[in-house]
Amino acid sequence: MKQIVLNVFYQTKPGQRDQFVEQVKEQGVLSKTRAEDGCLCYEYFDAREDPDRLFLLEIWADEAAMERHQSSEHMALLRRIKEEYVVNTRIERY
Repeated sequence: MKQIVLNVFYQTKPGQRDQFVEQVKEQGVLSKTRAEDGCLCYEYFDAREDPDRLFLLEIWADEAAMERHQSSEHMALLRRIKEEYVVNTRIERY
């Protein structure tokens, strides 16, 4: 089985990065994702040069684990949270 690595780049609405991350934590998205079978890494990093950018590193054990994650209830919740705080998302897959 081959690991899946996702580099996810978020551009939040001006001044909304910290609120976005707080909602992800408060709504349980972060903890539920990290507890998923096959989740090897799910970590957010603030961009140093832009207060409205955020990087998410995801590493999954295999394609099946990532697909289960994508169809989870907490991912549906994340999509709703993103609607409020995020203006652009770019994903690189390795």
